[in-house]
Amino acid sequence: MLGVSQTPVFTDSPQSNWTRTRYGSTGAQAPVEANSFQGVGHSLPESGMAARAITFFGLDGSGGTTTSPIRATGSGKCLDVPGASQTNGTQTHIWDCNGQTNQTWTSPSSKQLTVYGGAKCLDAAGAAAGAKVVLWDCNGGTNQQWNRNSNGTITSVQSGLCLDVTGASTANGALVGLWDCNGASNQQWRLG
Repeated sequence: MLGVSQTPVFTDSPQSNWTRTRYGSTGAQAPVEANSFQGVGHSLPESGMAARAITFFGLDGSGGTTTSPIRATGSGKCLDVPGASQTNGTQTHIWDCNGQTNQTWTSPSSKQLTVYGGAKCLDAAGAAAGAKVVLWDCNGGTNQQWNRNSNGTITSVQSGLCLDVTGASTANGALVGLWDCNGASNQQWRLG
C-alpha cells in the first residue's frame, strides 16, 4: 500500500490496551497507520481516538502530508531515485512510473520532499543553474525546501530555480537538476 514496506517502522501503545503500528514513517502522519484496540467492543470512539484521527488527517493545523508520485508533465514519467538507492548524493532522474518506494514522495508542511517514508530528502546540490538534484539525509536546510507553485513548477527555496528535466528529455534516465524557470513542460510537475 502506497509503496511502503510491510515491515512496521514504529509501534507503540498510546493508551492502555491500544496498539498503534506505523508503516513508512514514524511521524503522526505516517503514510499507513494501523490501530487495534483490546476489550473495547463496539463502543467506539473511545477517549482520545478522535484527537488522534484529527492529527493523522492533518486537520489539527499541523498541515498534513501528501504522499504520491511526482510526474514530469512533459514526459508523463515519475521523479525517481535510480536503483532505489539510499546513498547520499544519488542524482534523481525520470523513469516510467511503477509505484515503487523510490518514486513515492511525501510533501510535509516543512516544504521538504521526502522519499522512503521520510528517510531521505530531495536536495539541491548547489544554487546555480545546472546544479544536480540529489538524494540526501534530511537536515532542514533551504537546499532541501521546495515550493510547489500553481503553474506546475517546483522551485528551490534556496535559489528560486526550477526543478528541470535536463535537455527537456522524455527518455527513461533523463537527469533532473535545477535551471532558470522558463515555463517549458520539462519544468512542470504534478502530484499523483
